[in-house]
Amino acid sequence: MTIRRATMQPMTGVTRGDHALLDGPRLAAALARARTRFLGDPYLFYTASLVPVAVLVAFLGQESGHVPGALGAGALAVLAQGLLGLLGRRRRIQDRVMWQLIRLAPPLAFVAFASRFIGGDSLPLISLYIPVVAAAAAAGTVQGIVAGSIAAAILVGPELGDLGSPSAVALRSVTIAGVTLVVGLGTRRIVRALQNAIASAHAAVIAERRRARQIDALEAVGNLLAAGGPTPELLGQVVDVIGRRLGYPHVSIYLGDRRRMRLVASTGYASAIPEFDPSTGVAGRVMRSGELAFVPDIGEDPDYVLGELAATSLICAPLVVDEELLGILNVETSGRRRLGPTDRTLVSIIAGRIATAIALGQDRQALSARADLFRDLAAFGRDVSSSLAVEPLAELVVAAAERVVRADALAVTLLERGDGRYTVRAASGLPPAVLGREIVVGEGLAGRAMRDRATVIEAGFASEKFPRSVRAMGVPDFVHGIGLPLVRDGVVIGAFTVGRTEPDSQPFNDLEIEGLQLVATSAALAVANAFLHADMAELAIRDPLTGLYNRRHFDEALDRMLAANRRERLGSPRPLSAIVFDLDRFGAFNKEHGHQVGDEVLKAFASVLDGRFRASDLVARLGGEEFIVVLDGSDREQAVRIADEVRALLADRVVPAANGDELRVTVSAGCAELDPANATRETLLRTADVALFMAKRAGRDRVVAA
Repeated sequence: MTIRRATMQPMTGVTRGDHALLDGPRLAAALARARTRFLGDPYLFYTASLVPVAVLVAFLGQESGHVPGALGAGALAVLAQGLLGLLGRRRRIQDRVMWQLIRLAPPLAFVAFASRFIGGDSLPLISLYIPVVAAAAAAGTVQGIVAGSIAAAILVGPELGDLGSPSAVALRSVTIAGVTLVVGLGTRRIVRALQNAIASAHAAVIAERRRARQIDALEAVGNLLAAGGPTPELLGQVVDVIGRRLGYPHVSIYLGDRRRMRLVASTGYASAIPEFDPSTGVAGRVMRSGELAFVPDIGEDPDYVLGELAATSLICAPLVVDEELLGILNVETSGRRRLGPTDRTLVSIIAGRIATAIALGQDRQALSARADLFRDLAAFGRDVSSSLAVEPLAELVVAAAERVVRADALAVTLLERGDGRYTVRAASGLPPAVLGREIVVGEGLAGRAMRDRATVIEAGFASEKFPRSVRAMGVPDFVHGIGLPLVRDGVVIGAFTVGRTEPDSQPFNDLEIEGLQLVATSAALAVANAFLHADMAELAIRDPLTGLYNRRHFDEALDRMLAANRRERLGSPRPLSAIVFDLDRFGAFNKEHGHQVGDEVLKAFASVLDGRFRASDLVARLGGEEFIVVLDGSDREQAVRIADEVRALLADRVVPAANGDELRVTVSAGCAELDPANATRETLLRTADVALFMAKRAGRDRVVAA
């Protein structure tokens, strides 16, 4: 038990010490709350601040009973004010004018008592009305007027009987009353000015915050548009930023031109209007005028088109760059929210940024398209430089045009140099039967382009306007068509035609036309080079005087014919014969009539050979007046018969001399057939030469076979 008491006593001591320690902080906290309440209640503060002044005056006046009276009256006033403060702790009571007048009663009563009964006959405390009235005026105009009137009545009322007398008290009372009213009015004006300044500052802060939000939203819009251009996805993010950060509930962006606008992004709409034309709504008016439309009240605008949204106000801003309408930005509100001039300015700025971004995006797209065009043209140039044949070139032109433009039908027409006609050499999206058809100059897009040597563009190009050679082939009408000539060195070497047949097809734009014209220029150069190459190739294998094959080409061609003959000999053998022609006494003829007449004789004989033999026969001039023909599939007897026909034809041919005389020449020929046992070029030609020598020795103007 003793041990228990020993252990219990210290614990009891600790418990008491803890309570003592806790009492100190609680007391400090209570005092802090009381101080806060005292300083936070202006009526209690003003009332309490009057008491020390009254007590001090009572003490200095050394009048018996004044100090206790000042203390007692002051305590009652402070107590009453404190009780009123407790009763009016709710905010809605404190703000009422009547309650504030009640709160002014304790200090007025205290000053009325102290000014009359403390300090002696000079009434030194009547000036205490001044701070009371000033405090009342600070609370409100009504409060100041009521408090000032009460103070003036208390001050002046008792002295009304002494007006006009030299009573110092009466004069002082009137003066103090006037000063009190002036101070009250001045205080009210100062407080009102301060309140206005605070309100203005508050409004400025709100405006600045709103401006900061607007600037932040504008930067966000600019960053979005700069990140990837005006794509539908980014424009959707833009309208989301405009709606969320700027508080606009309904925002939409339409893109297009003055003919039609189509919705690309919107927010806040259950179902936005998908498109506009110039005849529809406020947006149509903006499309026509290119000016921003600000409609504070939808009900006052007759152009507004009512949709699912019951809007109250709207701003429709055009997206314009360099006087070109690119789209519209539409901002609408519903309910009580109204758009104002500030919103108009802000939406106009946003529209300008969006328009600039769209224009830059279109420029980037145009540059990209132009870069793609030149890459395609470079590829086309590489392709055509690798081919010098006309037919592949025509197909390459079609392929190049398909890369440059979207088209449903393409055709390339080229010059046939043999007869001067223009025929279709390659096509895409057209019936195969059009290939090889003649295009008469002046008919259809290609014919008109060749006739005018200029690009021809036409919308609604019906089949009855097609060239007559293709009208009945089922080619669909062109909704939009273009024909481009192929001209090189002043010569029209062809044309190509591009058509769009779908009903909703768009016209060819400037970049497409420019690309097609570049293709036409490159194609004309390539085709001209192919023609030139063909001419050079012909010159390399042709005799320049007679136009027949020369000795070099003859040797190569004969080797190929002999190789083919050897391959065929494994099956059913085909005969092959050679005829060597030599003009009789041609050297003497040249000396007598001149080389010019001799050249005419050579050309006349070449003409006879060219007209008599087949395309499968090999006809060449070996040199001088000697010619040779290799007949594939003919035996020696057939060769002799054909050679004699040629001899007779030349004998009947008249060549005019320089003096006008009619001259005739003859020719000798030697024939030989390929020996299957010794099928070589040397053997065939040597045998034919032997036969020719025999014809010459036999008197010329004859045919001999060996």
